[in-house]
Amino acid sequence: MSNESLARAYELTRTLVAALDAGDFAFAADLAEERSPLLMSLQRDQTDEDLATIREIMAMNASIVDRASAARDAVAATHTNARERVSAARQYLAAGQMR
Repeated sequence: MSNESLARAYELTRTLVAALDAGDFAFAADLAEERSPLLMSLQRDQTDEDLATIREIMAMNASIVDRASAARDAVAATHTNARERVSAARQYLAAGQMR
């Protein structure tokens, strides 16, 4: 990977984190799609400076994964809560029909 590609991957990662902070998940997905081939093209031998940049990207990735997990858990909790309320409404209506 050239220094330009690594620098672009780093900037995309920073922008991806900012997009997640702003709640713009569609933009974040587009950034991740653009960034992926750059990360996949990493070569084995890197300079110390490049390795430091890669470590920063890895740290930001850990933050991204944590945020994605938290968002997934929040969506799952909201979904479960909605299902429980629908079930309660059905039971209420069924009890009303028994009269």
